[in-house]
Amino acid sequence: MIMKKINFLFLLVFLITQTACGQQKKYVSYTIKSGETMKSIAKDNDIKVRDLLRLNPDVSRKPEPNTVIIIPNKNKVSNVITNNSDKKTHTVKKKETLFSISQKYGISVEELKKANNLTGNHISYGRELVIPLKKAEETIDVPVETSKNTEVEEVETVVETKDVFHTVAKGDTVFNLTRRFDISDEKLFEMNPTVKTEGLKLGMIIKVGEESVEELSDQYFTDSITDKPLKIVLMLPYKLNSISDLDTKFKNKKSLLNIVTDFHSGVLVAIDSLQNQGLRVDLQVYDTENSSTKINRILDENNFEEVDAIIGPLFLKNAKLVAEKEADVPVIAPMFSKYQTTISERGLVKVAPDKKLLEQKLINYMLDNYNGENIIIAGDDLASTKTTISRIASKLKAHDSIKNIAILKPEKGYIKKERFEKIIDTVQRKNWVLLIGKDNVTTNDVVNNLGVITKEKADIQLFSFEYGFNFVNVSNNQLARLHFTYPKEAFVDTFNDATKSFKKKYRKKYYAWPSKYAIKGFDVTYDALLRLVGFDSFNEGATAGISRRVGTKFDYHTETSKSTENTGVFLIQYQENLKLKALD
Repeated sequence: MIMKKINFLFLLVFLITQTACGQQKKYVSYTIKSGETMKSIAKDNDIKVRDLLRLNPDVSRKPEPNTVIIIPNKNKVSNVITNNSDKKTHTVKKKETLFSISQKYGISVEELKKANNLTGNHISYGRELVIPLKKAEETIDVPVETSKNTEVEEVETVVETKDVFHTVAKGDTVFNLTRRFDISDEKLFEMNPTVKTEGLKLGMIIKVGEESVEELSDQYFTDSITDKPLKIVLMLPYKLNSISDLDTKFKNKKSLLNIVTDFHSGVLVAIDSLQNQGLRVDLQVYDTENSSTKINRILDENNFEEVDAIIGPLFLKNAKLVAEKEADVPVIAPMFSKYQTTISERGLVKVAPDKKLLEQKLINYMLDNYNGENIIIAGDDLASTKTTISRIASKLKAHDSIKNIAILKPEKGYIKKERFEKIIDTVQRKNWVLLIGKDNVTTNDVVNNLGVITKEKADIQLFSFEYGFNFVNVSNNQLARLHFTYPKEAFVDTFNDATKSFKKKYRKKYYAWPSKYAIKGFDVTYDALLRLVGFDSFNEGATAGISRRVGTKFDYHTETSKSTENTGVFLIQYQENLKLKALD
């Protein structure tokens, strides 16, 4: 894996400003008539003026008569429609859902999803869907009689597989490994008997499954792609001018070099996927060296007027620097910064949600779903925790029906079981317990004491504003029993088909499972390019609706004079089968 990354990095040295070109479409020439403009021609050919000008960069908006230009081949599109006479299309309007569209055309949701290769239930505003039409006459299948003497030979299909291995790293547990590789505890122990008898050990190489050698599908999401070329700039701090001791740097998973190469690999997978769907992408890559001086030099020496979007720089302060100079180009900053709330600039796109949104997400859920539950807030003795408890209690009491909230704090360092039993409602049986604070002892007291109370005695749901290191020694079975619910800025559903396909294709390409940075690179690029290709500007696309990719939810809000902010936050809940589910 390290050798693979080193080769990838050295390839960047030679290709850092090269172009990644997508699949070409067929075009035809067109001679401009007197009185025609590029605007009128674009309208007649159902494309945007900007796209037509890009196809003909040397032609003005009001060209001279008899000028020859390139336009999309309308006959090619016509042939496609004619050959699909049993189908028609529907452009998704605002607030429409798969269900409402299926009802409109008298088909089932499954038929609609199958016709459009959809795996989930979310559908983007402005997307063109294929609507399968029912045939005018039903055909009758007549069974073909076979001779009793005819022997039917069963042919066994043999699918070649290869073993998948994993090197145990710090923080790995049986629980997170079975979730990551979608296998049961029993299967993991069956493949690795020593894990059951001796446990996991750092550096141990274990088998985590089998993988089909056959070709996997290239597509993780299937989207309606218009015939529109995009010019994208990627700015990342590779520091190619100071490469040394690569083996050591790559072995450190948190090194900047690892983060950057992983993010870049995700970007390339996203572009590959979109190019396979017909999008044409011109990608230019620049090494910022994590230096404001180098960034200013890149901006001074290059003309980015025709660029559709700049992905990066990686760090928000550097992204702001680019946005200041390139005011008309969206600058997409992928990572969170502790200075997030103080940095703003027109054209700057902040992908990472503000941490305050996590708290608000959970509070909104509780207020929206409150139905007379007995509410208990438990926390440690720290002054900061006491302040937070007071503030959150006030927010909850703002709900018309919430009058009383019980507060539990440690006595002599502990919260005993008897104290929970005194305030748990065993009559109405519905209880909400909100854990605030990061103290390990308090966390264990809350989870362990609540987890042993039987369902017959009380229905208990546990909440917290984050799932941090204080939960490391807590039983996942107890969390599942309590339907533990918490907000999170990123969530990868390992059981989702699109996620599985993406991970397998990534592993096939890079010989490793994608890190969170690779997933971020894919999500940011894929979503941004789709919003650009479907609308006249990124801002217009950003406000078109919510989308969800492999691990990121995009819910943009923008103001003319300020940054565009992603407010997409997940609310995660433990299920009784130990799987994690996003509630929205």
